[in-house]
Amino acid sequence: MQKSLRITILIVLWSASSFSQQSDFPVLQGPYLGQKMPGRTPEIFAPGIVSKDGDQGEINIAPDLAEIIYWERKPPEYQNAFVRFFRDRNQWYGPEVLTFSTEYICMEPSLSPDGKTLFYVTNKPEQEDGKPEQKPDIWFVKKTEGKWGNPTNMGSPINTDDVEVQPFLSAENRFYFCMPPAVIYASDLMNGQWQKPVKLSKNINLGRVSSPRVSPDMTCLIFHSDRAGGVGGYDLYISFKDQSGEWMESKNMGPAINTTQDECDPSFSPDGKYIFFSRDGDIYWVKATVIGESRP
Repeated sequence: MQKSLRITILIVLWSASSFSQQSDFPVLQGPYLGQKMPGRTPEIFAPGIVSKDGDQGEINIAPDLAEIIYWERKPPEYQNAFVRFFRDRNQWYGPEVLTFSTEYICMEPSLSPDGKTLFYVTNKPEQEDGKPEQKPDIWFVKKTEGKWGNPTNMGSPINTDDVEVQPFLSAENRFYFCMPPAVIYASDLMNGQWQKPVKLSKNINLGRVSSPRVSPDMTCLIFHSDRAGGVGGYDLYISFKDQSGEWMESKNMGPAINTTQDECDPSFSPDGKYIFFSRDGDIYWVKATVIGESRP
């Protein structure tokens, strides 16, 4: 199921009843849940552990490689939640549901580069006794002493009376997100305040685009789009910075990544060595050297 702009599911509510702790979780040690690192051919990430029944996507890896957070909807109720694995003394524990993600509809988690803030999209009302919002906003939670705190609405100028989705904070403190009809905007942080968002150029915003992710070294931007000329419905596209720091014309990442299925929701490992993305409800990963095939 395509997960780019899931506005239609905002009429549904779910709880956390089907996301209980697994008593038979295997002993896993080492980075990335102890999985064998992929090569230049995409492979399913942690099959049977992360990628399993239902839909999983938008995976986030903490900079110390000790926490993994992703979005999941699983049968039979197909309820929605953010799921977390964490590592202590080299051993992984989980899965654990982030409880704030179950009271209202929550989607599209995105971890900050320092691993201390989680941005996401929700229909949570701003007032405690209010009704769920008809149009979602971007919220965030802070991590303090190893625990995720209370959600906070990002407010203006990021949130408006319209729909805001697919948040992402880059290493240079530039905040990317999307608005209808699937257009990417960016806002810079100046003197502690987010500036008025600016729509990215047509080098990026051609056709419907979503889920922007900038590499840790800030040299490339990956996103998904269903623009004409792709391999499948939604494909991954990439843009590189020119000498002036502007995003160049984006290119389809080609058959090394894209298939006739939908490829969407990309993300990078903290060191930039691996790219994660979703395909047909599963999370895949691949060695980031495939980027070389797309360089100008």
